[in-house]
Amino acid sequence: MNKVFAILAVIVVVLGAALGWRVHEGRAYQHAPSGGSGVVEGTEVDLSARLSAPIRALHVREGDRVTQGQLIAELDCSEPTAMLDEAKARLAMTRSGVDAARAGEEAAAGTTRAAWQSAAASAAQVKAMEAERVNAEKESQRLSVLHGEGAVSDSTFDSTQTTAATVQHQEAALAATTKAAGARADAAYRAQKAAAAQTNSAEQAVEAAEAAVRRAEILVGDCRVTSPTDGVVLHRNYEPGELVLPGAKLVTIVNLRDARATFYLPNAELAVAAPGRAVTVRADAWPGQTFSGAITHVAPEAEFTPRNVQTREDRDRLVYAVEVAIPNNDEKLRPGMPVDVAIEGTAR
Repeated sequence: MNKVFAILAVIVVVLGAALGWRVHEGRAYQHAPSGGSGVVEGTEVDLSARLSAPIRALHVREGDRVTQGQLIAELDCSEPTAMLDEAKARLAMTRSGVDAARAGEEAAAGTTRAAWQSAAASAAQVKAMEAERVNAEKESQRLSVLHGEGAVSDSTFDSTQTTAATVQHQEAALAATTKAAGARADAAYRAQKAAAAQTNSAEQAVEAAEAAVRRAEILVGDCRVTSPTDGVVLHRNYEPGELVLPGAKLVTIVNLRDARATFYLPNAELAVAAPGRAVTVRADAWPGQTFSGAITHVAPEAEFTPRNVQTREDRDRLVYAVEVAIPNNDEKLRPGMPVDVAIEGTAR
């Protein structure tokens, strides 16, 4: 019987101790800062191919540390390189075409100026010949009167008539020549306009060729994949010699210095969470050491929400995701590492 009482006494003591420990833990939880548990994440960057080509070389392996601008991969870009050479050749050809078109335009402009000058000179000759014709006609009319009175011989009168007719014919010929010169000047001007249009077309062809060169240069540049940030290679998905398609993820780089974690805060404690508020982070891998951080984002919508929130217990089941940023310059925190986050200056 004494043995039974002893066992019962031990059981009572154990249950009492367990109950006391649970009460102690409950009180400690109630007075502890608001927070929760999360997992460390880093900023991951996927480096992808932008064109379809075989991989010529991969210069990193998983776990390698890389720096911003470091060459990560090289693709076999024989075809884009040939396209660049072709585009440069076309550009040189179109630039020569511009020079030829400009020379033709300048020659056409010179021809136009000469034609207009010739037409102007011919018009001036017509004016002079018109004045000479008027004088010859007046002289013919004067001698006609004198010839009728017998004061001028027939030969003199006939010579004056012949001179007047000759001047009239010369004036008509010069007028026709002037008209032809004007037509030639108009044709030369239209040729000059056509040459200017050819020059403009050649210049546009040069712009198109320059754009083709820039595009080919971009394609050739895409053959060299560099790291946009400092970090560590998390995944290497291909090997040299494999053919990749546009958008294929070659490697994944994680920036360990830009660590973050997400924990879930109950609805009753949501009021203490705000962007910019300081937090303390503890990791199992670093016992006795704390890391400082700050809240960056609080989810606007609850998760794990019951269909119909009716009771106090249901409301307490509402949780909101809270994201915190943790400076990690010494890179002690690694992706996947569990941590406990506590919001400073708060208590449940």
